Amino acid sequence: MHPVSPRAFEFTVAIAAALAALAGAPTARAQQPAATSGGLEEVIVTAQKREQNLQEIGISLSAVSGSDLTELGVVNATDITKSMPAVVLTQPNGPSSFSLAIRGVVQNDFADHQESPAAIYVDDVYVSQMIGLAFSTFDIDRVEVLRGPQGTLFGRNATGGLAHFISRRPSDETSGYMDVTLGQRNLLRVEGAFGGALADGIDGRIAFQTNHYDPLFKNVFGPASDAENGNDWGLRGQLLFKLPDSSQLLLLGRLSRTDVHAGSWEEYATKYNRNGVDVFVPPNENFYNTCAGCNASGLPNSGPFVIRDSISGFTRLKGGGLTAKYTRPFGNIALTVVGDFTSLRKDYQEDSDASPVTLFQFFNGSKVNQESVEARLNGGDKKLNWTAGVYGLRIDGNYYEGWQGPSFFTAEEFDNSANPNGCLPPPGSCVYVPGAWPYGTPPFWNDFVQAPANAGRDAGGIPSTQSPYELLTKSYAAFAQVEYRLNDLLGLTVGARVTSDKKDFQFTWFPYEFFPQSTTGNILKLTRLAGVPLTDYSNSRSDSLFSGKAELDFHLAPDVLTYVSYNRGVKGGGYNAPLFPAFIADTNGMTFKPETLTSYEVGLKSEFLDHRLRVNGAAYYYDYKDYQALVYVMGLLQQVVNADATHKGAELELEWAPTESWRFGAGVAYVDAIIKNVLGRCCTGPNNDQRINGDFVPGNAPRWSANALARYTFVVGSGRMSFQVDGNYLSSYWFNLTDLPVVEQSGFGLANARASYTPASGKLEIGVSVENLADKHYGTMGFDNTSINGLAQVYPGMPRWFKAHINYHF
Repeated sequence: MHPVSPRAFEFTVAIAAALAALAGAPTARAQQPAATSGGLEEVIVTAQKREQNLQEIGISLSAVSGSDLTELGVVNATDITKSMPAVVLTQPNGPSSFSLAIRGVVQNDFADHQESPAAIYVDDVYVSQMIGLAFSTFDIDRVEVLRGPQGTLFGRNATGGLAHFISRRPSDETSGYMDVTLGQRNLLRVEGAFGGALADGIDGRIAFQTNHYDPLFKNVFGPASDAENGNDWGLRGQLLFKLPDSSQLLLLGRLSRTDVHAGSWEEYATKYNRNGVDVFVPPNENFYNTCAGCNASGLPNSGPFVIRDSISGFTRLKGGGLTAKYTRPFGNIALTVVGDFTSLRKDYQEDSDASPVTLFQFFNGSKVNQESVEARLNGGDKKLNWTAGVYGLRIDGNYYEGWQGPSFFTAEEFDNSANPNGCLPPPGSCVYVPGAWPYGTPPFWNDFVQAPANAGRDAGGIPSTQSPYELLTKSYAAFAQVEYRLNDLLGLTVGARVTSDKKDFQFTWFPYEFFPQSTTGNILKLTRLAGVPLTDYSNSRSDSLFSGKAELDFHLAPDVLTYVSYNRGVKGGGYNAPLFPAFIADTNGMTFKPETLTSYEVGLKSEFLDHRLRVNGAAYYYDYKDYQALVYVMGLLQQVVNADATHKGAELELEWAPTESWRFGAGVAYVDAIIKNVLGRCCTGPNNDQRINGDFVPGNAPRWSANALARYTFVVGSGRMSFQVDGNYLSSYWFNLTDLPVVEQSGFGLANARASYTPASGKLEIGVSVENLADKHYGTMGFDNTSINGLAQVYPGMPRWFKAHINYHF
C-alpha cells in the first residue's frame, strides 16, 4: 500500500470540514431521506435524436445516469464496461490508445488514424480518433450505449454500435457540486461544476477535473522511470443563449491534457514449440540457453506491475474543441444544427522489447483537426414522427510512427568532438527530413537529419525507421427516418442513409541509421541504409455507402414492447500504415475495402410489478461482408485485410427495486463471433514457415460476460446510509485475432464495494470504496514478441484500490 501524502490529506480534510459545515446549514429545498416511491425511474434517452422513454424504443440500449456513474466509480470513458453486458474495454497500453468492443465488434488496429466500428459520441459530436476516448466523465448527465448497427441517424462507422456521453446542460437555476476522491498511491482526484443564470436569457456552466496518482509499475532497472501514473485534467465551459422565437444557442468549449509515464508492459517468456505454436516457457526449461524459465534476453518473468525498461516511456495528449448547437421550433417541426471543431495531439514512446536491453523502441504520434456539421429537422405527432438531415465531416490528420534498434554506444560516448559522425544543426552540412516534429523540442530523438548521397553504413549507427504519413478524410451524408404507429398494437420504423466517403493518403517510410545525441539535444546524423530504398506511397479512394433499417414494433401491453428489426451498417474503406512496409509484397495490401454488416434482431422491453421490475433483452445475428480484420503478417507486422464474418448472440438486462431501500441490477451477454478464412499466427510444415488460414475469434470478444449490482439504503438518525456491491465477469478471450495461448486471457471476475452516508440536508455525501476487491490480476491487452526476443507483453488491469470520497452539491 502506498502512503497518502500529508499535503493531499490536509487538502482533503480542509474540504471535508468546509463541506460538513455547509451540509449542516438549513435549506428550504432539503429532501427527506429515502423520499422516493420505491419504483424504477423513467429513463429518458435521445437514441433516435429526440427525447424518448428508453422502454419505448426498439433498440438494444443501456443508459446510465450521472448519479449512477458516481455510485459505480466511473471516472473515465472506459469504465462504462462496469455496468453494461456485451461491452468490453480494450486498452492496449494506458491512455495512448483505446478501443470499445460492443457485441464482439472491435477494431484491434491501434494505429492512430484508424476509426473504430464502435463509435463514440460526446455531446452530439462524433469522436473520430481513438485517443479521444481518454477523456474523464466529469459532470455527466448520462451515458447511452446502443448495441448493433446505428447506420441511419448516427451513421458514421457505427456498425457495432455506439456510446454517447452527454454533459449536464446549463440552466437558470443556480447549482453545482464539488467531488474529492483520495486513495492509495497518493490518488487525488477533484472535480466540480457551477452554473446558473448569468443575465436575462443567458445561462452558463463550468466544470473541471484533475486526476493524479503515483505509478502502478515499478521499474527495477534504472535509469528509466516507474510507469503508468495518473496526471491529467479537463475543463468544460458552456453558455446557453435563449433567443427569440423559443430558439436556443448552446456554445460548449473544452480542453484536456494528459502527461504520464506510460508504454510499459509485464513480460512473460515464450517460445516456439515443436508445432511452431507460440507457448510459454516452463519455469524449469532453459530454452534460450540463458537461464531456466527465461526469455531470449536472459530475463525471467517480470511479475505483476514490475518492469525492466531501458527507456522511460510516455504518453502526452492535448485536446480541445468548440461545439455550437442551435435549436429552433417551427410549430410541430424542430430545427437542430450542430457544428464542431476538435483538435487532438499525441506523442508516445515505449520500450517495446520490455527489457533492459535496447532491442526495439517504438514511438508514434499524431496531430489531428476535425470539423463536422449536422443539420436536421424533426417533426411529428402521436402517430407519426420523422427525422431528416445532412451531415459533413472533415478529418485532417498528420501522423508519425517508427522504431529504433539496438544502441552500440551511449550518448555520452558519442558526444565527443573527435567523433567523425557528428553533425551540426542548421545551417550546417546536414539536411532536414520532412516530418511531424519541430526542431529542438523534447523528445530530442524526434529531431534528425539526413546525410545526402550517403548510401554506406557508418560504424556505430542504430538501425531505425521513421514513417510520417497524412490522411485527409471528407465525408458527406444525407439521412431520413420515419416512425409510424399503425395501430395500438403495431409500429413501423424505416430509415436510410447515403454517404460519400473520400480519403487521400500519403505515406513515407525512412529506413535509416540513427546516431545518438547528447542530452543537450544537438542534432546528429541520420544515414540511409545501404540497399534499402526510400518508400513512398500515395493513394486516394472514394466510397459510396448505403445504410438503413426496417423495424416492426409490437406493443403487447402498456409496459411490454417486442420488436423485430433489420439493420444495415457500413464502415468506409481505409489504409494500412505498416511499421515495415517492405514486407508487404503488393501495394494493394496498403488499402482495404469498406465493410458491410447486415443485422437481424429480435428484442423485448418490459416493466412489471408497478414499475418495480424492468426486464430487457435481445437476440441477434450479424452477417458481415468484407469485415476489416487485423492480422499479423510476420512478427509484429500488422495489416488490416477484408474477410467474411458472422456474429450471433444475445443479452439480457434486469433492474429490480422491490422496496424503497433495495435496488438490484444484473446483465448477461453471449457472443459467438467468427472471422472466416484469415491468416493465423500458428505455423506448420517441415520448417514451421507455412502460415495457417482458418476461422478465428476476433480479439477482445469473450463468449460470456455478466454484471451485477446490489444497493441497500436505510435511515440512520436524520440522514441515510447506503451500501453497494457490484461486479462483472468475462469469460476467456484472446487479445488478438489468433488462437495462440500466449495472448489468451483466462476468464475472471471483478468485485467492488462502496459505502456512503448522507446527512439530513441531502447536500453532502461521504463515502469509502474499494475497487477490485479481491485484487485480481488480469490483462486488458497483450502482444506476442516471441519472434523478437522470446516474450509476450501484457498490459494489466487496475489492482485493488481503496478510496475515500467527499461530495457536496447544491
